Amino acid sequence: MPLYRTCDGVEIFYERVGSGPEVIVLIPGTGVDHVYWHLQVEPLLRSGRFTLIMANMRGAGRSTVLKDMDRYSSSIMASDVVGILDQEVVASAHMIGHSLGSCVAQQLGLIYPDRVLTLQMHATWGRADEWMKRAWIGTAEYPLLRGDPHQTFRTISMWAFSPEYLETRKPDYVADQIRRTMIDNPHLQANEGMLGHLHADKTHDTIDQLSHIRAPTLVTAGEFDYLIPQRYSRIVADRIPGSKFHLFKGPRSSHSYNFELLEEFNTVMMRALTG
Repeated sequence: MPLYRTCDGVEIFYERVGSGPEVIVLIPGTGVDHVYWHLQVEPLLRSGRFTLIMANMRGAGRSTVLKDMDRYSSSIMASDVVGILDQEVVASAHMIGHSLGSCVAQQLGLIYPDRVLTLQMHATWGRADEWMKRAWIGTAEYPLLRGDPHQTFRTISMWAFSPEYLETRKPDYVADQIRRTMIDNPHLQANEGMLGHLHADKTHDTIDQLSHIRAPTLVTAGEFDYLIPQRYSRIVADRIPGSKFHLFKGPRSSHSYNFELLEEFNTVMMRALTG
């Protein structure tokens, strides 16, 4: 994997695949690396239109884990993405982010508008309110502060996956993707990396700036996403001029709807890219 080194010595690993004329940056969410997008790679490459850049954001995967929580934020991660684009000599790209990655995409649209062709924000929010800070962020953070990442994984599983999946562990491709991303992944970050991502989650606040985003934007949400309930995404969509909103519905419309509703998600994603 290529490496981008920031001016302050943080190493950001990323993968570049494909050779199409348009570049897509896939930005993963809290606690996961580029493997999170595995099920989207093939349909994106099939047309031959796209090149994909998938980063291990700071604190995740093979990238540097920092102990200083103030060095994790959605805006800092956006600058990391721009650094990768500069290194790859890419003037502008489509930005697709999920969860924390969607907050990074917001910052790219606000701070670096000339680098953004289109934006996709899946399971997003503009400001972490007290409910969010106490609910999944707080319940994920508490075991980590006591050195128990296994309990944090069990807690996040409750928030991130549908009751149907947790009961059945089906379909197999969803179970396989979860294993690849969160269980068998050899580059799961240390406690400090996950805590850093949670810090970025709860300090993200663009709610009063979203009206300045001008890139064509798709915002999506899951009807039964308990981790980031749809009300947060709807507020973001309402504040971005001309944005489109898609609600994934049904018992599988969990936070991980890009796994659990794979065919619909990939269709919606591709439609936003190709018009």
